[in-house]
Amino acid sequence: MEHLAKVKARLTSLTELHDLVGALRSMTATQAKEAQRAISGTQSYARVIEHAIAGAAQLAGGEKPDLPGASGGGRGVLIAVGAEHGFVGGFDVGILTRVQAIRAPGERLVLVGSRGLARAREMAISCEGSHRMTSRVAGIPALARRICKETETAPAVRIVFAAPRAGARFEVRERAILPLSPRLLEAGTRPVPPLHHLAPADLLQRLSSEYLFAEVARALMESLASESNARLSTMDAAARNIDDRLDKLQHELRRIRQEEITADLLDVVTGTEAVMNEAGPHRGEEDGV
Repeated sequence: MEHLAKVKARLTSLTELHDLVGALRSMTATQAKEAQRAISGTQSYARVIEHAIAGAAQLAGGEKPDLPGASGGGRGVLIAVGAEHGFVGGFDVGILTRVQAIRAPGERLVLVGSRGLARAREMAISCEGSHRMTSRVAGIPALARRICKETETAPAVRIVFAAPRAGARFEVRERAILPLSPRLLEAGTRPVPPLHHLAPADLLQRLSSEYLFAEVARALMESLASESNARLSTMDAAARNIDDRLDKLQHELRRIRQEEITADLLDVVTGTEAVMNEAGPHRGEEDGV
């Protein structure tokens, strides 16, 4: 009976854990879908800014405006976007391994994500700034603005993040944001110059700042989707493991109950035989009938 009680207690605990993992998995799946849908919006906005930069560069002609970071001097910035919460497997390790491989001497590292920051400490990676990673799509713009405010005067800004892939996988990517790529400034000319109210140099300078925001927000959104996918994959594996253990415990419970039933039947048979032996032979048997 004691063994049966222990099995029942373990079965109850695992069932509760299974329900909890299922609820967390549903929440994570919802977050992943929301982030995945929002990625196209951030990508479209970045393309709009790129198109506007090309037009402003056409207006500016050969004039060289003071673009973000051009006159600030100082050190370049490398932004690394990690995870904020757990159950993401090797998500942060992949990001930080890329950081170790590409970080330039003297480059300032800004880490996003509490879990990523903790992992960086374990890997002896120093950083000069950190931010908590949002878990909501609606929190991306405000986070991107805070990061941009900290980095917009740097001569160069790069970002390392996780881009989502099919099958709940992700790919670690690096993107250079500032200084502006010649590809953006030489994207071609329009037959009709765009309408503008600012001086071309001022317009290009403001668009460069907005481009920094657009690219940081885009990377954060892709990383949010990748983090959710990584967590979803981990929870799927955990759920399968719990299901296997539940099956084994159910089998063990059935075996113990069958043994108890068999033992009870043996007790009944043994008791019946004992009663019959104590009662002696039937009267017909004594008369020889």
